[in-house]
Amino acid sequence: MKVYHQVVLWAQILSIIVCIDAHGLFSATAPSTTCGYGTHLNNDTLACQCNNALCSTREFNASKVHIAGLFDELGFDWGREIFDFTISLLNDHNNGWHDDILNDGTEIIATVADAGCDPGIAVPAYWDLKTSWGQPLHGVIGCRCSGASIAVSRIAGLEDIPVVSMSSSSAQLSDIIDFSSFFRLVGPDNSRGQVGALVTLLQSFGWDRVSVINTDTQYTKDLATAFGNTWTGDIAHIHTVSIRPDGTVEDTSVDQALDGVPVDDPRVNSRIIVLIAHHQHAYPILQRAQQRNFQPDTVWVGADAWTGQFFGSDTEWMPDIPGYIGVVPYRNNDSHLHDFLNRLQNHQKATQTTTPSISPASGSAAEDTTFPSLPSYAAETMVDSIVALTMAISSLNPGERADGKKIITALSQTNFTGVSGPVSFTPEGDRANPRYSVLNLPTRGKEWENVGFITPGAIGEGVNALDICWASIGCDQQEAPSDEYPVPPEKLQTWVIAVITTISLLVVALAAKYWRSHEKKKRLKTNISEMQKKMEAMKTIDTELLDLDKQVEEAKRRQASLILQRANLQEMPSTWSSSGETLVEVTPDDDQYWSVHDKLKETMSNAWMSKVWRVQNTSLWTYYSFHKDRLTMIDIDHNERHVWHGTSSLDPSIIYNDQQDGFMMQFSNMGLWGRGIYFANNSSYSDSYSYKPSENTQSDRPRSNKGEREMFLAKLLVGNEIKLNRNMRLTVPPTDANSGLKYNTVTGKTGGSQVWIVYENGRAYPDYLIRYYKGKRDPKRTPFETREEAVQRTKRYSNNPKTKDVLPEFKSIIAVPAPKGFVTWEYHDNGWKPYGNTAQDALETAYQSFVGTNNTGIYKVQVQGGEWVYEVDLKTFVQTNIEHSAHAKRDVRRNTSL
Repeated sequence: MKVYHQVVLWAQILSIIVCIDAHGLFSATAPSTTCGYGTHLNNDTLACQCNNALCSTREFNASKVHIAGLFDELGFDWGREIFDFTISLLNDHNNGWHDDILNDGTEIIATVADAGCDPGIAVPAYWDLKTSWGQPLHGVIGCRCSGASIAVSRIAGLEDIPVVSMSSSSAQLSDIIDFSSFFRLVGPDNSRGQVGALVTLLQSFGWDRVSVINTDTQYTKDLATAFGNTWTGDIAHIHTVSIRPDGTVEDTSVDQALDGVPVDDPRVNSRIIVLIAHHQHAYPILQRAQQRNFQPDTVWVGADAWTGQFFGSDTEWMPDIPGYIGVVPYRNNDSHLHDFLNRLQNHQKATQTTTPSISPASGSAAEDTTFPSLPSYAAETMVDSIVALTMAISSLNPGERADGKKIITALSQTNFTGVSGPVSFTPEGDRANPRYSVLNLPTRGKEWENVGFITPGAIGEGVNALDICWASIGCDQQEAPSDEYPVPPEKLQTWVIAVITTISLLVVALAAKYWRSHEKKKRLKTNISEMQKKMEAMKTIDTELLDLDKQVEEAKRRQASLILQRANLQEMPSTWSSSGETLVEVTPDDDQYWSVHDKLKETMSNAWMSKVWRVQNTSLWTYYSFHKDRLTMIDIDHNERHVWHGTSSLDPSIIYNDQQDGFMMQFSNMGLWGRGIYFANNSSYSDSYSYKPSENTQSDRPRSNKGEREMFLAKLLVGNEIKLNRNMRLTVPPTDANSGLKYNTVTGKTGGSQVWIVYENGRAYPDYLIRYYKGKRDPKRTPFETREEAVQRTKRYSNNPKTKDVLPEFKSIIAVPAPKGFVTWEYHDNGWKPYGNTAQDALETAYQSFVGTNNTGIYKVQVQGGEWVYEVDLKTFVQTNIEHSAHAKRDVRRNTSL
């Protein structure tokens, strides 16, 4: 699987490089004029190039270690100084600061390249570092933003080059398969990181009801989704605020968000609003709420993206006590931090380095000052990222330091106390046990204050309501305010409301008259200009939409082509018929019918099948087979099982008609082993979750009778399974210590049955859909009680051509030979099969009539076959199912050979 995964990624990477190079990005200069060992600066191209052929091979100077910093220098305007100073401290083995790292005469060669917080800039920058600078490149420190880290880490992981980020927090980066060489000094944006810290903070104050407002950037939408999946309390209101194309907040969208917050009814309202937005969007939202005088006692709780950020010089719109609170990655304050800061300040003074900084209170530039403190938590984590990487390299013998896999293994075992606090990593490369600082803005125009810390899951640890200033309430409160707004006062008497309303209407009418007159003049001046702007904007949008339509159509064509290619290579099950229908009924003359019957009755002896359909969905089977091949490639036993699955209130047609996934995590609910797709060994267990069809059910299945239920008998690729106790917090299976990969499936026992839970799409195929009922057998719905009875009665029916109504449900399906000497009408379905007696008569009568008119009369005739009506064309000898949505067609013949 890993080889296949790498081939796919290299194909994607090469296409990205070709696209980027077409714009000339790879012809840019090297990241720095300081070239790595074995290279020199070409004065004509201003790029590093090899001195000779040796530098492109594994022959290198083992006494040199090449480490690159890859981050946006605009967002981290202090980044290069912190990076270079940390490298210089590590290269000096007599200063008392990590003197044991690479103290065998090895020199760290370092450079910095601008990643721009953008994959399109980060990938070319990394490629120049990899191909034109360090030979070999031992590791990368960066990137700052998750998007850039995702792009770079995918490429670096293919060659086992470690990437250590100081601040990228996307939960996607925890995927050890896609990002095998990625580590970070922060927690992920899920329950194990920032989201878990937010939830724990809210629970520490005893709150169980919140409202959520988030902006529509991808980062904030993902963070809001993760919060919703982690939060176990009530969500009174949730709204997404729109961001204009120019990056500003849309005021009407903010108004809609605020108007939707339930503030009147204490049974459903929430005083707590979790605001998930970047700081450039969060502050306009807060300002809009203040301008509208929106519930001044609201407690606004912030994510890392705006908590602790500088508001700018204009803070007059704020209330005297804003009371905003939120979480940010932990700001350390122990001796390790002060030791490093003291060394940095002395270095700045000694070298007369000045660093411009912005005063939060005044907003003015303070020149010629050293850092009074480290500028951001990311500065602390940048230092520790460098220490972690070099410590891992130092633990290896010099001859092993070019082996990326060994560096990655050493990194995963790194454990030390750094500038940002204790540092170690989870198996996914995330920072283990991340802490978050709790910040509070107590006064308008002042700086945020650190009022405690939070560890995800540790409720009540490290934060006290007494240390926080609350909006409209004040400071030094023994308890946090309630999560509900106060009960509104009683309504005024009717006559008072009538008087106030009358007066208000008069005032509004007079004001409106004046306003209309004023606005009319104003609009006349601006209408022409506004119309011109709109026309230009619409023209630009139309051009972009046309381009996007072309791209979407091209992507759809490519997707359809790939699916068709795989389907053509994929073998279909031998049990499938040539029918073009997705649902193919299995009848009692088929062994499959009785295999399903026996499986159903193993744990439900009083259950009887009224219908069984085989699902023949080529797209779903191809996707299922892909997952089976994937397990084979990574040497994992398929462990394939037939298991039961009930869809509860979801119509099974949504699953068996789907062309992509079939069983989908999107439809799953929270269970005893978390949110996943559940399957059971016992039919009696899945019976509790079976689907109850009704007359209103719109599907390609015939109507059901009273008391009938439906559920799937599915194929499941269990793979490598692990038995666990119940744990509703599970989101993915744990990692297998032997293979280093996650288990494929979690299993356990509940309700008297073994159950299996998968947490991804595609590993189960809906093999059969069973419609059944419980109690006494109904011969009309279940003609045969046993397999033997079905065989015997079918033979008697076949030997008696005059019998018409013995088995009415199956007379168009079971092949009944016609008497010798007669014409037989037949249709083709896995071989030629005769129609039922009634259909035989109708077809022959219509045929004789048509021939008698010299082929000019009525040539189409309708016949009944089971629950369907078919139309037979006597000119083309083709049968069409006119009741089924697929309108399947089959060949027909008039057999006179008997």
